[in-house]
Amino acid sequence: MNILKSLGTAAFVFAASFSGSATAQSETHDIATFISGGPTGTWYPTAAMVSDMVNDTYLGQPMTTIPGKGAVGNPLAVASGGAQFGLSYGPFLKLAYEGGNEVYPDAGFDNLRAVANLVPNTVHLVIAEGVDMDILSKLSDGATVRIGVGQKGSSNFFAQEKILMEFGYDYAALEAQGSSVVKGAQQGLADAFANRQIDIYTNTVGTNSGDMQQAIAARNGRVMPLPEKVRATLVDKWGYVPSIIPAGTYAGQDTDIPTVNLATVILTTADMDDEIVYRAVKAMAENHDRMIEAYGGFKRWKPEDIHVGLPIPVHPGALRYFKERGWM
Repeated sequence: MNILKSLGTAAFVFAASFSGSATAQSETHDIATFISGGPTGTWYPTAAMVSDMVNDTYLGQPMTTIPGKGAVGNPLAVASGGAQFGLSYGPFLKLAYEGGNEVYPDAGFDNLRAVANLVPNTVHLVIAEGVDMDILSKLSDGATVRIGVGQKGSSNFFAQEKILMEFGYDYAALEAQGSSVVKGAQQGLADAFANRQIDIYTNTVGTNSGDMQQAIAARNGRVMPLPEKVRATLVDKWGYVPSIIPAGTYAGQDTDIPTVNLATVILTTADMDDEIVYRAVKAMAENHDRMIEAYGGFKRWKPEDIHVGLPIPVHPGALRYFKERGWM
């Protein structure tokens, strides 16, 4: 009798579980296109995984991932209705929302809304041994630098010019006073640093990455801490997120290093319905292992940071989940 009762209980639990799954997939949704990056990068598999998890909760697999034009182009695509969701970087999303700036000179897209903050990339400036750690502060006194800043249009190129502007220089002014500004792909900059052609190597990349370790080892380098005034401007004006590189992250680093993170943000528009946004955020926050499966960089992401540093108004569907978890 007890055996039959146990079997009956097990059958009920299985049926209830199956019924719950069926209920979750009993709804349909209009097609929601998710615009990402190129198919060979990390944004495409990230968007594809989010799409798969959302589609698990709907009939008909409404969310479709497509390649996009990246951080600058994707907000335009979403704001204009060419896609319903997209990926961008926090600073570019903020500039798109505001408009009237160097990246988006026309009126801003105030219909854009933030959904989630994903894997952070950290702004690094590696100073070669023998170079004054305060060299940027001494530019106005006649000091010169040799700095590598990335490719024009890249997130690193953008970040380094905003940092230099806080010391009174853009790239043109820096070159005009006798400094050397080297632009190009990151591997070329790393080689130039190792070969002593530049003395400051910069990159916006995950902490403790092989790229940064190699640069530091090549010239016994040190990571420059950003002054608080510079950090505050990058956060308040440009949409970066305050960050600390913990002591011990790099060889010879015995103190915490203040810097900023470049947030990777999922965006949508204000008129996107709350439920699909809620499901997307819930899926990401509660399936960390699947996010890591899509891109290994999610190992350094914490689901509870999904709401941190969003540079434009948050979509109500995302806000609903954040409040449920006590994060906002």
